[in-house]
Amino acid sequence: MRSLVLKIFAPVVLLAVCGSQPVRAQFLHPKVKSKETTISRIVVLPAKVSVVRDSMKGPEGMAAESDELSARVEAMVAEVLSKKKHVTTLPNTAASAEADPQQKYNVADFQTKFDDLLPKIMKKRSDVKKGRFSMGDEVLNLNLEKGTDAIVFIRGEGKKLTGGKTAFRLLVGGTPAYLRLQIGVVDARNGEVLLYTDPILVGDPTTAVDRLRSALEKGFKKLPEVKAL
Repeated sequence: MRSLVLKIFAPVVLLAVCGSQPVRAQFLHPKVKSKETTISRIVVLPAKVSVVRDSMKGPEGMAAESDELSARVEAMVAEVLSKKKHVTTLPNTAASAEADPQQKYNVADFQTKFDDLLPKIMKKRSDVKKGRFSMGDEVLNLNLEKGTDAIVFIRGEGKKLTGGKTAFRLLVGGTPAYLRLQIGVVDARNGEVLLYTDPILVGDPTTAVDRLRSALEKGFKKLPEVKAL
């Protein structure tokens, strides 16, 4: 019965979560679409995904679960890109204990710069297809491994419902449990935003594995596959 309810209300739910924006939208820079620029070797920066527990008393933070979900999303993005697009994920040297403090600072600085740019991208996402967004060639300061094509930034937010809130929602309506992601892929050489995608899934985000994988596969569907050597 619960499965049937989810199937019936899923389209309405997705529209409620996403507002007027299209579900699982993907926007490619013209150089990527024309295959002038190839994304074959990436570095995935630490994901920032937050989730809250929504009960009859209201929402409350879930710090530990957010950290665990962030790590799972980060790993799943790398897995999906590897298996579906043959994209190689290079190690993020700035995340190692031996990393130079300046390098760690540079990574943190660019995470902040992406946070500043993200609202502008979300407001006019179609401008990614016109090559209008860039983080600048300061990305070279990250000193990434030679041959790195792009840097992946991951943001997201989700909501987990308690049993009481789930029953209440089925009776009177409301937003269900969900996970909504914002993923930007930036050229490692000049800072251009090469791809923006915002996959979404319905259901408990803290337990999502197969649903997460499916959402990401659809979210990167338009990205050209790297030809095997």
